[in-house]
Amino acid sequence: MKPVLSEAELKRLKEYKFKAEGASILNYVLKDFWGYLVEQIPTWVAPNVISFLGLAALVITTFPLFLYCPTATEEVPWWFYTNCITGLFIIQTLDGMDGIQARRTGNGSPVGAIVDSACDIVALGIGLTSVCVAMQLGNSPEWIFYFHLICFVLDFVVYWKYCFLDVVHHELLESDEYLAIMMTIHAVSAIFGPAAWSAQVFSAELEVRIIVLALILVAYIFIIFEATVFISKQRNKGSNAGLRGSSHLRTACPLLIHVMLALATKGASALQTYPILYYLMLGLAHAKITIVLRVADATKSKMPLIDTSMLGPAMLLLSSFLGDYVSEYFVLCLALMLVGLDLVVYSTLVLRESCDYLNISCFKVKDKS
Repeated sequence: MKPVLSEAELKRLKEYKFKAEGASILNYVLKDFWGYLVEQIPTWVAPNVISFLGLAALVITTFPLFLYCPTATEEVPWWFYTNCITGLFIIQTLDGMDGIQARRTGNGSPVGAIVDSACDIVALGIGLTSVCVAMQLGNSPEWIFYFHLICFVLDFVVYWKYCFLDVVHHELLESDEYLAIMMTIHAVSAIFGPAAWSAQVFSAELEVRIIVLALILVAYIFIIFEATVFISKQRNKGSNAGLRGSSHLRTACPLLIHVMLALATKGASALQTYPILYYLMLGLAHAKITIVLRVADATKSKMPLIDTSMLGPAMLLLSSFLGDYVSEYFVLCLALMLVGLDLVVYSTLVLRESCDYLNISCFKVKDKS
């Protein structure tokens, strides 16, 4: 199989250094709690194991919700939502612990930085979809669609912004705060039932969920605008041989194609009937291109113009033109499997090639001696 990373990219990856300053609101509050938990973990536990365990916990706890709510309009017992809260809390906690464990054991590496980011990116798509189920957003198909789309664009653009910073300055609102918002939404559904989000308020008789979504989207659009302005001012700045040295259009091309494919498949019947499958597929496809962006930054290489993750949405678009000749549900399931497989294969190859070149193990702590 053809290597994913070239020799030159692996050499630049070896020189990659990730630096971060500052902390978000919850990071300040929870860092002592995370530090205490890390002290209870043996030093032979690799940081990447902690990262993957957090993602696995989220997948396991949200799977029942997706299984019983395929249209995001169903109501399930309260413990489905508390399961999701547990998964979100676990990934938030373990995500805060893996970096501390890396410094504690002296096993920080570029591979660890990529693994941590990749788990966060995949978790975003899963968490967003679980929130939509908790709020029964399947009853508002336009809102659920643009909520996902804007969140995916936000995630990509924020990571792109970080690519221009030699030292990442964490904002007051980061992934920990987003996860806390998701947990709060699930808590409301668990206590009052998801029907609480349909309650109408004010004279305009607006639903609570629409007001909450509107406030979130306004804040996200502002962040996207601020990050886009920042990126546009960084043209040809710095000595980075990759993203800083390539045109903004080239870097944005995979995101733009994904957005266009999402808009083109918006009217597919499979989306109306099985929205959860659709948004999981879209979320994994988005995660793949954002991880590619992260790898391109770490290896100082140019962003590819197209990506194999685009095959999933493209298949659904093609099936919509074929009408009754092919089942859109079958194509959607196939697209989800292909996009998921593509993400796993790419991530596995990147990790294997990187670890082989750097002479480290992804899931074992390197002996200090």
